[in-house]
Amino acid sequence: MSAPKTTTHLEILRLLRDRQGCFVSGTALAQRVAISRPGVWKHINRLKQMGYEIESRSGLGYMLVAVPDSLAPGEIVSNLTTRWLAHNYHHLETIGSTNDYALILAAKGAPNGALVVAEQQTKGRGRLQREWMSSPSRGIYLSLLLKDPLPVSVAPQSSYIGALALVKMLREQFAVPATIKWPNDVLINGRKVAGILTEMQSDQDFSRFCVVGIGINVNHSREEMAGPFRYPATSIALETGCAVKRQTVLLEFLSRFEHEYERFLDLGLLALLPEIEKYTEMMGKTITVVCGNREIIGEAHGISSEGALLLMREDGSQESVWAGDVVRIEGAL
Repeated sequence: MSAPKTTTHLEILRLLRDRQGCFVSGTALAQRVAISRPGVWKHINRLKQMGYEIESRSGLGYMLVAVPDSLAPGEIVSNLTTRWLAHNYHHLETIGSTNDYALILAAKGAPNGALVVAEQQTKGRGRLQREWMSSPSRGIYLSLLLKDPLPVSVAPQSSYIGALALVKMLREQFAVPATIKWPNDVLINGRKVAGILTEMQSDQDFSRFCVVGIGINVNHSREEMAGPFRYPATSIALETGCAVKRQTVLLEFLSRFEHEYERFLDLGLLALLPEIEKYTEMMGKTITVVCGNREIIGEAHGISSEGALLLMREDGSQESVWAGDVVRIEGAL
């Protein structure tokens, strides 16, 4: 499956964006995209329906005045700085789950690095099939398709890469104290801002592909964050005190993820562990982890090279925890 071609209305959008604040004649647009002037008018109307504010003036042409807070291809694809990630771009207004859609694309032969992003999910989910709230046009709900053949014990470590990339991006771009909550959440000031769900299909020894699904709360209000959530929630806007352009969040995250994922492929998880542990919320603290019917209490003192959380029990014994829920962190509210 090849990357989607640039369609005519997106090419017109690019031309208007290059001259944003100035009028571009219908004749010039028609010549550049090789269509008639009535064809230009038709595509301008389509852009307006997508939320772009375009002024039309007789004798002068068209001028792009403002762009919507949208993750549509016209706002993302032409601004990508990645080499291979997300160039096969699938944007959906509403979908049950971006992970489910990405799994279907993988089965149809979508390329490595394909991205599915939705303005709204109706059946978003986290670990253990828990529901993920997906308010329309407020957050970023995405799934990345990764097709590198990794050992089945290594491929799920992609969740750590997603968390590390997001934490570093949030700290650098928005100056917020983002941290990782093992195994798959990102927090700001102790409140959940993002969740990660990695799903894999494999042969006996190696993965066929991984889908890394990430939900990020971007412009959710305090009222939208209220409710019977398992963990207190927040959004980037609430933590920074102002609305945030979702396009910026997505583009910066994709760039950071590609960089960290390539490091992971080249060096392995062990090389990234010092950074992952540095940003992990619970390191050095006594925590309570529920693993099925067991409750484990111990001091979190590291992550193994295979990705297990390392706990030091009160009796001095060490336990490796591969999956579970952290239900209490010493000193946390």
